[in-house]
This record gives sequence, C-alpha cells and structure tokens, in this order.
Amino acid sequence: MRFEQYNPQVLEPEILAFWKKNKTVEKLRKRNQQGQKFYFLEGPPYTSGHIHLGHAWNMALKDLVLRYKRMNGFNVWDRMGYDMHGLPTEQKTMSKLNLKNKEDIEKFGVGKFTKECKKFCLEMMEKMNEDFQRVGSTLDFTNPYQPITKEFMEAEWWLIKKAHEKKRLYQGLRTMHWDAATQTAVAKHELEYKSIKDTSIYVKLQSADNPAQFLIVWTTTPWTIPLNLAVMVHPELEYVEVKAGAEHWIVAKSWAEKVLAKAGFATVTIVKEYRGKELEGKKYVHPLHVEKYLPKELQKNPKLFSVLLSSEYVDDSAGTGLVHCAPGCGPEDYEVGHLNHLPPFNCVNEEGLFADFGPFNGWKAKTDDPKFITAIKDAGALVAKESYVHDYPHGERSHQPVIFRTTKQWFFKVEDLKEKMLSANEGIYWNPQSGKNAFTSWLDNLRDNSITKQRYWGTPVPIWQAADGDYIVVGSAAELEKLSGSKVKGMHIPEIDVITITKDGKVYRRVPDILDVWIDAGTASWNCLDYPTDKKTFEKLFPADFILEGKDQVRGWYNLLMVASFLAFDKPSFKAVYMHGFVTDVEGVKMSKSLGNIISPDEVIDKYGADVLRYYTGQTNAGEDFNFSWEECVVKQRNLMILWNLHKLVLHLADEINYNPLTAKKPPELGPEEKYIFSRMHETIVSVTQLMENYRLDEIIEPLEKLFLDLSRTYVQIVRDKSTIGTGDEREACVYTLGRVLLECLKMFHVVAPFITEAIYLNLKEAWKLKEESIGHYAWPAADVKMINPVLEAQMEIVQTVITGASAAREKAKLSLRWPIKEVVVGSVQKEVLDAVHSLNDILKSQINTKSVLLSAAVKGVQRKIKPEYALIGPAYGKLSSGIITRLTMDSPETILGHLETEGVYVFTVEGQEVRLTREMIAVEMTVPSPYVAVECKCGTVYVNTERNAQLEAEGYAREITRAIQNARKNAGLLKKDEIELVLKMSVGLASSLKPWINEMEEKVGAVAFDLVTADPTKAYEHVHEFSVKNEKLKLWLRKA
Repeated sequence: MRFEQYNPQVLEPEILAFWKKNKTVEKLRKRNQQGQKFYFLEGPPYTSGHIHLGHAWNMALKDLVLRYKRMNGFNVWDRMGYDMHGLPTEQKTMSKLNLKNKEDIEKFGVGKFTKECKKFCLEMMEKMNEDFQRVGSTLDFTNPYQPITKEFMEAEWWLIKKAHEKKRLYQGLRTMHWDAATQTAVAKHELEYKSIKDTSIYVKLQSADNPAQFLIVWTTTPWTIPLNLAVMVHPELEYVEVKAGAEHWIVAKSWAEKVLAKAGFATVTIVKEYRGKELEGKKYVHPLHVEKYLPKELQKNPKLFSVLLSSEYVDDSAGTGLVHCAPGCGPEDYEVGHLNHLPPFNCVNEEGLFADFGPFNGWKAKTDDPKFITAIKDAGALVAKESYVHDYPHGERSHQPVIFRTTKQWFFKVEDLKEKMLSANEGIYWNPQSGKNAFTSWLDNLRDNSITKQRYWGTPVPIWQAADGDYIVVGSAAELEKLSGSKVKGMHIPEIDVITITKDGKVYRRVPDILDVWIDAGTASWNCLDYPTDKKTFEKLFPADFILEGKDQVRGWYNLLMVASFLAFDKPSFKAVYMHGFVTDVEGVKMSKSLGNIISPDEVIDKYGADVLRYYTGQTNAGEDFNFSWEECVVKQRNLMILWNLHKLVLHLADEINYNPLTAKKPPELGPEEKYIFSRMHETIVSVTQLMENYRLDEIIEPLEKLFLDLSRTYVQIVRDKSTIGTGDEREACVYTLGRVLLECLKMFHVVAPFITEAIYLNLKEAWKLKEESIGHYAWPAADVKMINPVLEAQMEIVQTVITGASAAREKAKLSLRWPIKEVVVGSVQKEVLDAVHSLNDILKSQINTKSVLLSAAVKGVQRKIKPEYALIGPAYGKLSSGIITRLTMDSPETILGHLETEGVYVFTVEGQEVRLTREMIAVEMTVPSPYVAVECKCGTVYVNTERNAQLEAEGYAREITRAIQNARKNAGLLKKDEIELVLKMSVGLASSLKPWINEMEEKVGAVAFDLVTADPTKAYEHVHEFSVKNEKLKLWLRKA
C-alpha cells in the first residue's frame, strides 16, 4: 500500500510532489482543450507577504469550483494574478529602508525606491504562490498577471484614453478625504469606519447687522470652523429667535429648549419665528475673523459668511438645525458651496497642517481639535461642548482618521452610468442574495471616481500637460514614442518622467500623479486575457463566467470591475459571483495583532493539514463571517480519519476474497442495505451537482460528509457480519457496494479535500489496477436516477430512529449491545413506521441484537398520563390556557396521543377559537410493566423486553468472549489475515453452554484450532490473557498458526 497511515504532515507534501512530478493538472488542462470554455477571473490578492487565513479560505473555495469544472470537461481559464502597486508596498519598502515620509523618499532617490518596491513585490509573489499551492490550489501559477509589467500598464493607459475619447475623463477641484498619514487622497471605497469619541461643539456666529443676534451651529469637527464660509438652513424648517440672557439666538424650533439647556438657560422665550427660507442671505461675522487670510477674490464673494438654503443636507435630526458650511472640508459642504458659487477653500497641506493662515499656521487638522476649541472659546463664541460617539472614516491602509482637503484630481465621469450598471446587475447571479442587494445599493449611490494618487509606486498617469493646461492622453508606449520621438525605457516613475512631448511650440510634461491602484484591479478582467494586445482570446472568453471574493469587495473590486468595464465596453465584466465573509476568532472578534488572536494558515496546516482547513472553512454560509474554532478542526480531522479507515476496510475485505469491485460484474443480488446506500449515493450526486451548478458552494460539503459517514456508520455497521462471515455472494455484494460508493464519494469529495482523496485513490489504484493517474482525472459522477429510492431512504431513517431508541432502552436496562434480547416492540400507529419495520425487520433484529421485532400500538399494561407543558401553552394561547387545561383533563390520553402520533397535532376549540397543540406541548408520563423498558422517539415508543434465559445468556457470553479474543489478537500484533490456535479456560457450566457457538466464534476470530478447557494447557503459547465476563473468570492462550 502506497500510503499506510493518515498523517497529513507527511501525506500532503508527498501528494503535492506527486502532482508536480506527474504534471497532473497540466495533463487535465491538455485533455480538456477542446471542451467548453470557462473563464474564471482571479481577484488579485496583494503581494504583502505570507497569506492569511482569509486568503486560504478564499482560495479553497475557488479551487473547489475549478476542480469541479475540470472534472466536467471544461477548458478552464484560471490565470493567477496579483495586486502589486500602491501604498502597502510603499509602506513595507519605506519600513525596510527606514524612510519616514515623501521627503525621505526623494532624498533616497525615487528611482532606487521604485526598484526596491518592484523587488519586494516579486519576492512576495513567489512566497504567496507557494502558500496558495500548499493549500491545494490548482490555479495557473505559471504566468500570473502582474500590474507592474509594461503590458499590463499599457492596458490601463488604453482605458484612460478610451475614457478620454468618450468624454469621461476630467480634472476637477474636489473636496476629498485625505489621509495625512500617507499624504494622499483617499477614495470612498478605501475608507474604513470606526466608532470614536469626539468633542462636539456649539458655536455662535454674530449677525452682521445686529450685535445681539447670533446663529447657533453645531459641529463634530472643530478644526473646520476656521474654514467656515457659510451657514446652511432648510428652507421649510421652522426656526426661532430665542432669548439667551442679553442675546438672541437663532436655532431650529425643535432644538431650542435643548440648546438653551446645554448653555445653562432654563426657560425658552421665543422672540420671533422664521421659515428657513426667510433667513437666506443673512450675513454674519466669522468669530475668528479669518477673512483677511482668505484669497482676495473669495473676500469679495457676495455669499461669503451668509445663510444658504439646502433641503438635501439639512434637517433637525441632530445639532441645532443650522449647519456650519466649509466647502473645502466635506462633500456635502462642497455641493452646496458649488451651487452658490462659493469655492472649496482649504489651506491644509499634505501633512494635514494649516498653512498660510495667520495664527493657525502649523496647527494639525483633527489632531489639534482641543487647540481650535480653545481659540473659539477665547473668541467668546463657544456656547457648549460635549462628548459625541460616532462612526468616523479612517484610511484603509494607515488606519488613521482622515480629514478633508481640496485638491486637483483626475476623475472618471460615471454617475450618469449608474442606471445602466443597475440594469446590468439584475442579470448577474449572486450568492448570497444579500451580496446583490448590497451591490445594488452601492451602485445606486455611485459617484464619479477619482483615479489619481500623489505617490510614487504605481502606474503613471498617461496624461502629458502643457503650461497653459492643454493636455494629451496617451494610450500606449508605442504612441508615446511616436509623439515624443523618445524611446520608452521604463514605464514607472522616474524613467517615464524624462519623456516630454513637443507640439505646436508647447512642451507637454507628464502629470506627476500615479493611477489609483484600483485601476490595476479594475482592468484585470481584460488584462488577465492580455487585451488589447490579444483580441482573439478576449473575444472568446470575455466576460468572466465566475468571480469569488469577500463581502468587502462590494465597494472594492466588484465595483471597480463594473466601472472599468462599462467605461471600456459598456457592459459588465462578470456573470456570476460568490461572496464570502470575514475570518474572526471563535467569539466573532476580528483577528488582529494587538488582540493576539491571529491564526495563520500555517498553524492550521501544521496541526491538521490543508484538507481540514478546506473542509472546515468551506461550510461557512455564503456572505457570513467565519468564526474559527480549533475544536471544529478536531471534528473535521476525525471525520477524515473515518474516511481513511473506511478505505482500508474496503481494501482488506476485497483482499480477503480476492475481489475487484470496480471491474467485477454486479452481484446477482443486492440486499435492501445495498440498495439503500446506492440510492443515497445517487441522490447525493444529483443534489451536489445541482448545488455546484448554482454556485451554492457552502451547501455541498454537508451532503458529501453525510454520504461517507452514512457509508461508514450505517452500511458498514449493518453488514459487519455479512462482510466477514457471510456467503461468497454476500461478501462480494458488500465489497462491490463499498468499493463503488467509496470511489464516487472520493470523486466528489476531491474538490473539497484533494490530498486525502488522492492518497486514498492511489492506494485503490495500486490494489485494483485502476487506469486513471489521479482521482481528479475522472469525470464528475453521473447519477442513475433509477437507483434512487426515496421510500427506502425514508424507511432506513425510521429504522435508525428505532435502533437509537432501542439503544437508549438498553442503556436504561444496563444491557450491553453484545447481549441479545428476547424481543423489541415498536409501539406506533404511523403507517410509514409500520411499513419500515415490516420491510427492514431483519436489519432491525441484527442491529438491535434481538430475536424478534414486533409491531403493536402499545405493550399490554402500559399506562400513560399526559401533562400540559404550561411554559409553552401559556405564551401561545394566553387567556385560553385555563380552558385548554380543562379540556385536556376531559379527553383520554389515548385520544390525545392518538391524534398526535397520526396527525402530529391535536386540534379542538376553546371559547370558539381553534387550538392546535403540538407534541412538544404535551408531556407524557408512562408506566411500563415488567420486564419491559421503554423509550419514546419521534416514530413512537420502543419497548425492550429485558427477560433473560439460558440461550440468550450463552449467546451474550459468546459475543463478549469473541470481543476479548479480538483484543488479544490486536495486542499480540496480529493482522486480520493471520490465523491462530486458541485455548480458552472457563467453568464447566459455561463451556457446556458455549458449545453451540464454537463454530461461529472460530470463524470470527480466525481460529484454526479452538479448545475449551477447565485446566491450564500443557503446551506453551506465546500470548496469555486473563479477563472476566460478569461473574465468570476466564483465561486464554493463543499463538499464530
């Protein structure tokens, strides 16, 4: 046997080496070259280092689909790919080189820095390739798409030019989130929100024409008050002017009492009432008198320091009903300012510091909120302050709070495409549906995408601009060479920046920005196919048939793919999506270094193997988070051990009778147990295939697991005697069934746990001379629907319930399963139960170890009393409860229980209202006459007759002694095929009673000589063992024959 033991730490690397040496996947790719095309688009992981548990889960799910498709003959396109540009690589490289900021990078040398970034990416890619393959991934790692290559970047330039040609590329002054920690603009999809505690403040703004009158505003960002240019009110809201000591304050009517109370005023005296629109144009004085620091043109703006109207961004749900407006410090403020021709002024620099703004120079946005509050207080404008907990945006990469800055950026104009995108999304298949709903919501709120970053490591923006603002968009390196007359020696900064274009007497220089890394990932749908260079492959495959990523990609990759493909082709780039959740610890807490709860894939693989990792993670519901538990790993490993032991049993049984179940003809007769497990197998093939076709990946493992566990726990248990001491035909039927069902199990389970299934297959291949090189080279199983027997499956389920009930009754009576019982009575009036017990009576008798299984409504003399479950009836029926209790005392237990057993519910009326009592609402107290012990189960009541006689006792002793001999064989290190000579010493009485069982015992323990004696033998034996059964003391001697 090629693999004797199941040790994943040894077995899995050997299987990886086997696949590599034999080019197992490559051969299957070649075999399927003429098959139907299937384009899987890999969502590029970032080359940041060794993979984490989320990566492993993600890759295992993808591999499950790819293996399935290949086994179905598809010609699968599954090129690996990576995200390589962007801030994460810059940060890792800066850390390695001990660089702190952009200034340090410039001093070090941008060219040297980008070369170090490239080196880091390539090194990490090789590590991640190895990590993914260790998990069992069969993606095509031979030529991963890499955004750092010339060809990839040119395909991005092609998109930028295409957008330009469609008039969907523009440069704009926009107030955007800015990450001061990384000194770059941050797009909406690059934000993460955290709950933080800030200080919110109430500020009074003095009326320009009435020194005693003030507008009261509220803000959670005190640092933006110096940049305040206006106040917004809702045109239809009710506002009031109220007394506040010697002053008059204007607030929303609904907030007057609360605002005054915060300032220490107990009473509300309304002086005047307004509609918001009546306040439009009202002028005020800035409390910090910043007008002299504003640009000259802005100082002349008629709307500066006045009340503006906004029905969209103002309400009275929080604050004062008047909203402080700083157009350079927020998207809503920007929109209102834009409508009123107020520019988005903002003097905060890249580092988040105020610049050229008088006394505030060098103050840091957000960080210095306490200093800004003090300044406002010193100016006499602070009404009140309080702590305020809210969700605040942070940089996805830096994890630091972001601010707002007004910067020039390049944008894709896409907002007007959202209706087309929403319509396209309706035709895309999503699992789960919640993913589709979330993506619909995202598209519904789509905004123009900024595409530029102010960093170094990325695809250079292909825009060359002259001093007068005129610009040229370049679509490829060849076009750039033609326009410039210079050779493009490198596509990255700084090589690309030495190239200029001279046209009509003007010199055009490249815009110094890089493309946002999202453009890299967004163009993957065609870059993966080497388009636009290779149009033939693109035309054959685009759009992708399937993509699979986490739920965070709704605002990330899913969105970017959709936007990019609509800009390029006016259609979506994918047809179907499977979305998973995040990995958390067992308590549902996100894994993080600070909490010390991070678990790496290597830890799991080193302990339990990659198969356990794939098997365990794969059952997490689509879209839901995966709460990792080591205990569940143990459960899955135990199940895999059952599968392993099952294959060893099949090989042993086949070897014993020299029988090949996969080449032999079907035995002349299959019993109900064989027909049952074949039915289960074919039904599983149907259900799992349907689930796979609908990408319900999280649902396929349970039926597969149930099948091989059912094969082991049900079928093998039923045939444990027939398979070893049955007739020749019976033993062949068992091996035929086990071998065939096991092979089909392996084929299907291979997509989940490829290592153990391959190892088992190679053992079967060696023993049974099978032709296929790998289990993965088999076609996906096809179901024979004629062999599916739902009635038989339902009957076997009933039988299992009866067996469980009988086992529980035996336990109550303290009767081991090895001790036979006289009879079992199944008390039920359900037709399905009666039919099952009648049809499968022999199986019941053997499994329960009883001489007979009888059917009866109940054993004579049983008395049953019913008792209402008040805790369930009360909440369900309230005032009717007392009437229900009265009715139950009037009806006989037989009547009530008869309805419950036959109909599952007892229905009657109380006070004219229908009452429906289920079995759970009725407790039953049962008195059972001796010698019976009873246990209730869902198919009725199982009664076990505990009466004993000499024959039953003798058989029980025979079974117990047989077990003791088997243990002695095992302790002696004997194999199952080894025959023995055996001497057994016991009392005269017991020896006499065991004589009828000697032949069966000999056969079961493999004894060619079996002597029952009352004195020690004179010959020497290698192994001696003493033991007791009940009150009998026994001793055995054995040796290998």
